[in-house]
Amino acid sequence: MKLFGILIFALSFTQCASIKLETTPPFTIKSASYTHITGGLPGNSSLNLMIEFSTNEIVDFQNVYFQNRIVTAVVEEKQNKKYIAARYKTSTDNNKADLVLNADPKKEYGNEAKKQEKFPFDLKENEAIVSYKLDTKTLYYKVEGIKKERKIFMPSSKPQN
Repeated sequence: MKLFGILIFALSFTQCASIKLETTPPFTIKSASYTHITGGLPGNSSLNLMIEFSTNEIVDFQNVYFQNRIVTAVVEEKQNKKYIAARYKTSTDNNKADLVLNADPKKEYGNEAKKQEKFPFDLKENEAIVSYKLDTKTLYYKVEGIKKERKIFMPSSKPQN
């Protein structure tokens, strides 16, 4: 019985250990910073992570894992610099669309809370993981030393209809 318990315990740690981080990716990270943005519309807030990189190859960036959030990576070019942009919505009213609300309780039957994807990495606040594909293989690279920028407050605006 003890052997079975030890086996289960050992297998529970294999998921994180199976994700190997690359040390020599086909790109170079030049700088990285993030900022919290609040405003524009009531209840609107986001976390923007910008990772400046350079490469001589075409890299198929997939996802960015940062502060227990996962988002699809977007490559942007500004002033002849390339960035991996990751924008995370942190608004508190994002979950309203997850449920069907109706005056008839029968139509609300079966509503379930949004299931959150398990975060596969143990990262510090200033670390992120960037996933990318080479051929058909998904690889992972850790970005460290991400700088926190000042919070940005956007002026309120009326919704445009």
